[in-house]
Amino acid sequence: MRGLLAPVFCQARSRLAAFGYVDALLAGPGDRRSCWQLAEWAGHATPRRMQALLAEHCWDWKAALGAVQRFILDHLGGPGAILVLDETAELKQGRMTVGVARQHAGITGQVENCQTVVNCAYVSALGHALFDFRLYLPKAWCRDRERCRRAKVPEDTIFKTKTELAQDMITAAVNAAVPFGWAAGDEVYGRSSKLRRGCEDAGKGYVFAVPVNFKASLPSGRRVTVGALAGLIPVTAWETRSCGRGCKGHREYAWAWAATASPRHWVLIRRSLSANGKSEHELAFFHCHAPAGRPVSLSVLIAVAGKRWPVEECHQQAKGQAGFDQHQVRLWTSFHRHTVLSMCALAVLAVAAARPAPPGPLTPAPGSHPPGTAAQPAAWADTGILPASADQPPPEHPGLVKVSVPEARRLLRLATTPMTAAARQAGYAWSRWRRKHQARARWHHYQARLRAAPT
Repeated sequence: MRGLLAPVFCQARSRLAAFGYVDALLAGPGDRRSCWQLAEWAGHATPRRMQALLAEHCWDWKAALGAVQRFILDHLGGPGAILVLDETAELKQGRMTVGVARQHAGITGQVENCQTVVNCAYVSALGHALFDFRLYLPKAWCRDRERCRRAKVPEDTIFKTKTELAQDMITAAVNAAVPFGWAAGDEVYGRSSKLRRGCEDAGKGYVFAVPVNFKASLPSGRRVTVGALAGLIPVTAWETRSCGRGCKGHREYAWAWAATASPRHWVLIRRSLSANGKSEHELAFFHCHAPAGRPVSLSVLIAVAGKRWPVEECHQQAKGQAGFDQHQVRLWTSFHRHTVLSMCALAVLAVAAARPAPPGPLTPAPGSHPPGTAAQPAAWADTGILPASADQPPPEHPGLVKVSVPEARRLLRLATTPMTAAARQAGYAWSRWRRKHQARARWHHYQARLRAAPT
């Protein structure tokens, strides 16, 4: 990562400060990551160098974002990847921090004083990480030019909706020849005809959630809401499918899909297995498109719909592990620089957690090299056992779950924090114990699902 990031900085002081900033985000203080805490962990006498890195030094955060994106593509890229769109709120006090206003915050479900950031996650079979972002600037900010000048917002910045910001990220990815085949998002983005048309014009498929009153044209030419369309689906057309594995078992739902007047568009409907099908609130609807020449099936659309959850995990990990929302900056450039460096830290952890299992023995030997070292790379692999039947007795040795992003950060802190050899070995032992405990818990969760499954 450092090799890609270094050319962004013209001066050694900026480059070294940026490396120290990312290192401190990765292995520094746990709960708060302001410039004070990061500078203290990095060994600086004052927070001045960290503050200057964000506000004064001359470096291009857009070029740094490009370096982070290349790093993600080098390790996680693939033509079948999915770009997942979603926004997250960062709760803030006051009114002078750029973008802060009274607006809806998804993390609380209420109107809060917060910043809203529209993010794009890159999701592939190898892993997932935040790939791009746009700060949402409310209309009240765009109208108040003096307020914008105080926050150093560029003069050419205009108001854009969240869906327009999402479309900008999709367009940027297409223009940069980023390998991906699909886009996905919730109802906020599924409602936008411009965003859907932009994906279609770029030759990309999509599976966007849509509200119950979204209208679709049937092959007969009749236009109906997707809520009414669900009532036209015969009972025999519903299929129980999994949209992916979770920590507590396969995420299984009843699924159906319906053709539309367009041969390349479909309506995908999801129903909870515990639902009786009589309430629209028990159903979820998706508007789907696949470019001409690309084969598509119900399984493919379900798989794409099931890949929406990684962006939520990215938000959680970015905030909890990389200080995404823990900045104390007010200006436009400072905010974007902190966000890019936080995304850099998250990308390092995501790539570390996505390390594939090499051939050979997978179970670490007690007292051997620390997990993640060249002598024992298999310690990062998923060796956990899953039950084959509902009555299978639990295994004596359940194996280890794959290293997660939080666990990767713990291991990194063990490797970089000065401590005695005994304390470091104890830390590695605790890491193996946690992963073994999680593997055992996962085994019982999966078996409980098997017992509850209809025969």
